[in-house]
Amino acid sequence: MVKHTMRVLSGLQPKQVDVMISEYHLNMLQSDTGIILFEGELEDLRRAIKHVVDVTLPPGPTVSEIREAVDKFDVQLKQSDEGPQLHGSYEEINNAINYIVDLMKERLDV
Repeated sequence: MVKHTMRVLSGLQPKQVDVMISEYHLNMLQSDTGIILFEGELEDLRRAIKHVVDVTLPPGPTVSEIREAVDKFDVQLKQSDEGPQLHGSYEEINNAINYIVDLMKERLDV
């Protein structure tokens, strides 16, 4: 069978990575460019993107950028000892993070 990959979200807690690997029969690998990926059967990856996770946000986005992403996508904002976190399905958090990055690029005119 053909294996497929998806990017491991930055800010995903190691314990959550372990749970996803175990529950969805995934492997981890690193691309030539250093990106960490989940590898598995397509159906397992499709189920994994629905998995609910918490992802710690990196420094950089403004409060309004985070609020806009929370309003636009099905995610919640939580506070943790590590800082603000997005809570929701893997897929929705990935979309929200990509949206925040786009807003930051626009703000910084990159």
